[in-house]
Amino acid sequence: MAMKKAFRWDLYRYKRTWKGAILLVAGLIGVMTLVYTEQFTSQWRAEEEARVQLWADALEAVANPNYQGDLSFVSRVLEGNTSIPVMLVDKGGTIMAFRNLSENEAATTEDLESTLRQMKAFAAPVEVKLSSTESQYVYRSESRVLQRLHLYPRFLLAIIGLFMVLAYVAFSQARRAEQDRVWTGMARETAHQLGTPLTALMGWVALLRDQKVAEDIVLEMEKDVERLQMIADRFSKMGSEGGMERMNLSALVTHQLSYLSKRLPTQVKLIWRPEGEALYVQGSAVLLGWVLENLVRNAVDAMEGKGTLTLVMERRGKEVLLDVTDTGKGMGAALQKMVFRPGYTTKARGWGLGLALAKRIVVENHKGLLVVYKSTPGTGTTFRLTLPLL
Repeated sequence: MAMKKAFRWDLYRYKRTWKGAILLVAGLIGVMTLVYTEQFTSQWRAEEEARVQLWADALEAVANPNYQGDLSFVSRVLEGNTSIPVMLVDKGGTIMAFRNLSENEAATTEDLESTLRQMKAFAAPVEVKLSSTESQYVYRSESRVLQRLHLYPRFLLAIIGLFMVLAYVAFSQARRAEQDRVWTGMARETAHQLGTPLTALMGWVALLRDQKVAEDIVLEMEKDVERLQMIADRFSKMGSEGGMERMNLSALVTHQLSYLSKRLPTQVKLIWRPEGEALYVQGSAVLLGWVLENLVRNAVDAMEGKGTLTLVMERRGKEVLLDVTDTGKGMGAALQKMVFRPGYTTKARGWGLGLALAKRIVVENHKGLLVVYKSTPGTGTTFRLTLPLL
């Protein structure tokens, strides 16, 4: 019976999807919170309006000499307003009394006039009929509790948003640190595993030379063993803070190209334009040589073994720039964003680790930058390596 294929959701591959989903859910929560709070504040605002109307009715009752009701109850109504700011104004606009204003709102006459203008803009006044010919008006604004209720959900959402950002940054940093440990551990273990057979191969080469085997064969074997030794050395230095030295970057590139040029396809034209002066950086010749080799081989693959490969170095301020330009098939904007992603490759045979490792070496070990400077589909691509000068 056929086994069902287990479902595996690639979290990294669909990073945009789940990020968008999280943002959508967060947005919906924010909107629902604001809508619910606005409904609640609308009800509270209506209650405050009713309380101000009741307060105005109590004033009207106190001013009416024919009122036969319970004056003690009316007095409790008047004294019961301890939160809603109100002002009593006559027909001429003179402020007769006010209640529940802050010190800033009632410090001077000008402050009172300013507060009154704000109350007039906030809501229509409530008329208090003192007699058949005389009236006064009660103006109001929101209570301090209602004002704080307006701000509370926004403040709460801001805190939640800040917490989400901090949590995401912490998670990303932790994930990156874990990836670094995995990369470093894998590289060093590979170097360790290569050590034993390399030692044996060196012994066999020495034995072949002692037995007078053809020298050209022994020399070619030595070159291959040295190449393997260099690869093991590269892996052993991954993630290492040591091994950094002052070096002439132009001389390093020239040396690497002299080796790589003999192994490039015959239809690839190599152009190297170094800076006129010696440019010194703090780095590892082994690791930077690996970066350059990855960029060159990637460019050759993009040109499918036919085209022009141009390397240009120049000094810019306190940095040195190295542009590696090919005349290959180029990349669109979407591919440019994914080209340094571990595991991403457009090749039929490939692990998608070369450019990812190259960028990690440049950024983590050499405090530099490696970016796709420009790329046009059908025209070519330029990778830019930036390193700080000594």
